[in-house]
Formats: sequence, C-alpha cells, structure tokens
Amino acid sequence: MPAICLYFQLHQPYRLRAYDFTSIGTESDYFNEKMNTAVLDWMADKCYLPALSTLSTMAKQGGGEFRVSFSASGTALQQLQAYRPDVIDAFAQLQATGCVEWVGETYYHSLASLYSLAEFERQVNLQRELLHELFGAVPVIFRNTELLFSNDLVKEVVRLGFKGILVPSTEKLLKQRSPNHVYKTPLSNKLLCLPKNSSLTAEISRHFYAKEHEHYLLPARTFVNWLDEMPADAECVNLFMDFGVWSEQPDGGMQLHEFFKQFGKMAPAHGHEFAHPSELLAKLPATGKYDVPSPITWSYPQYNLSYLTQNDIQQEAINRLYELEADIVALGNAELLDAWGRLQSSDHFFYMTHKFDEKGEKNMFSPYATAYEAYNYFLNVLTDLELRVRRG
Repeated sequence: MPAICLYFQLHQPYRLRAYDFTSIGTESDYFNEKMNTAVLDWMADKCYLPALSTLSTMAKQGGGEFRVSFSASGTALQQLQAYRPDVIDAFAQLQATGCVEWVGETYYHSLASLYSLAEFERQVNLQRELLHELFGAVPVIFRNTELLFSNDLVKEVVRLGFKGILVPSTEKLLKQRSPNHVYKTPLSNKLLCLPKNSSLTAEISRHFYAKEHEHYLLPARTFVNWLDEMPADAECVNLFMDFGVWSEQPDGGMQLHEFFKQFGKMAPAHGHEFAHPSELLAKLPATGKYDVPSPITWSYPQYNLSYLTQNDIQQEAINRLYELEADIVALGNAELLDAWGRLQSSDHFFYMTHKFDEKGEKNMFSPYATAYEAYNYFLNVLTDLELRVRRG
C-alpha cells in the first residue's frame, strides 16, 4: 500500500502601500502594515489555528504514527512572530508531538534561484537559521518557491546540503510514469526528488468545495478507496498544497477539517502509513530519473512561470530589482537589504500578471485594482530604494 506524504506550504508577503511618485526620495515606509496585519489576523483565526488544532487531533488519534510536513517563508514567520505569536506557539505544540518535519525554502519566497545563486544561497541559509531558532529544526529536504524546479537547480541544492527536493509533476515530464515513486535527478545521484501527485492533491486543494465538481465535499472514504485501488507498485502519494486551503470553506463550514480527521483514521486502517519526505527517501529506492530541462512550477494549468515573468512590466520590475544586488550587498545595510529581500517575494510579480485582465476578471489575490497599479507602486518603491542605496 502506498505511503502518504502530506505537506503544506505557508507564506505571507509584505504587501506594499499605495506609494505614489511624490513619496520617492522622502518616505521610506514601503509596506502596508495595516493591511498585512489584517490579512494575517484573518488567516490566523480562520485558517492557521483551526488547521493546527485539527492536525493536533490527527496526531493524537494517530498514536505517534501520523506525519505532516511544512515549509514556511521567512516573511510569514517574521510577521507571525511580530503580530501572532500564538500561531508560532501552536506550531511548536504540534511539533512537540513528533509528527512534524520542516522543509527548507527561500526566506522571501523569491525567484532568486533564477536570477542570483548568491542571493538564493543567502535566503536559504536565512530560512534555515530561523527554523532552527523557532523550532530547533534542521531541514534536509528543500522546496523552491512555487515548487519551482529544473535540472539547473540540482547542483546548487546539493551544494547547500539537501538530500531531497519536492517537485511538481506533469504527464509530459513523467513520460507515462507514475508520480508515486522516488526519482533521481539527472545531474546528481545525491539529490532525490518527490513528485507531487497533482490529480489527487487537486481533489482536496482545488475541487473539494467546488459545487460543479463531481466529487464536491469529497468523502474521506472515497479518497482512501482511490488509494486502495492504486497499482501494486505505487509506493507513495505526495499530497503537496498551500496551507491556505484550510481557509477556503464557505460560510464557515468545517467539512475539510472533518475530511482530514476521517482521512487520518481511515488511511492507516487500510494499510496506508503517513510519512515525512525524508522517511520516504530513506526507505524507497529511486525508480528512474526525472529530467526537467526547463523550469516548471506547481501552477495549474500551465505549470510554468508565465503568471510571474511573462509580460513586459514583470520583466522590467524583476530585472531592475536584481540589478541592485551588487550595490545593496556591498553597502551592508541590514534594513535596506531586508527591504530589497521583501521586494523579491514572487507575489509582487503575480500582482502584475495580465492573465486575469485578459479574461475580464479581477485578480482576487491582489490588493490592487489592476496589474499596472501594482507595477507603478512597486517601481516607485524600487526607485526610492535605489536612491537610498546610492546615497549610502
């Protein structure tokens, strides 16, 4: 019976305030503290704390056998430390049960692996330090922002000391193979990868509350039956999703919580154990190589970077941001370096996508009215940061 790898990713960016051009050169408070704390409070009360309570229940009912894994951006943990330390405490209490494995990632939820390996290394190390400080954790598994992966990333992740990496999966790249195995990476036998089972994850993360979907409010028994019916050679089912999935219940419903509680009971009763990524890599043989020549992400349905880097305003913003690296690092000003890091969060570029405008829709994840408004505020902030760096 395949083991179950349940993983959640937690991130909150520092959203920018309405920083117009008249503020350039005179105001250095870039971030919308009121909005950021309001979003964090809502997520803490409606998502994080209830989810951690349910996971704690699953840990207790699992008798020491339940496993769950997390990664969290430094920007999320930094804000939780400042404004909602009760969530940090809840994570610590869950970890004390022995059921948690922390996975490494970039501190600022950035695209640094594509634009600066030096900055990528800095952020990975910052994140490691924070996880150790808060939870005593030393991650041996890595996940990149948006599950971003390609062959080019392999050697750097190995050099940073990780043993495995969580990756997206597509039918094209798997070449008719199953995602329910451990795979080698093509450039190093020292790094193993765990592909996300996209279809089964979507039944929880995307379709659970979709009334038009045939498995609306999916019963846990049905999901476990699907696991039972998998081919005999299936070794693991990797369910990778955003932690925000717990906040998507309509009208305050708790059906997803009940799903997970029942899933936590039924799966082991059917012979499916829960496992951490590191446990799977330690006990399962790699069945082949997962060759990814160009970057992919877990973004449905394209599984690429088009929603982050495709259009002209996104490219201009990203290029100008990373052009500042040498000067800002040489300056050694911690405040400016942190501001520059916060601007690297991929959210800022996602707010600039035209994909929603093209469909006549509003980007529901963006605090701005349009992609161009997001771009203008970002460029104004970046211009002010450039001026401050030049002044030293």
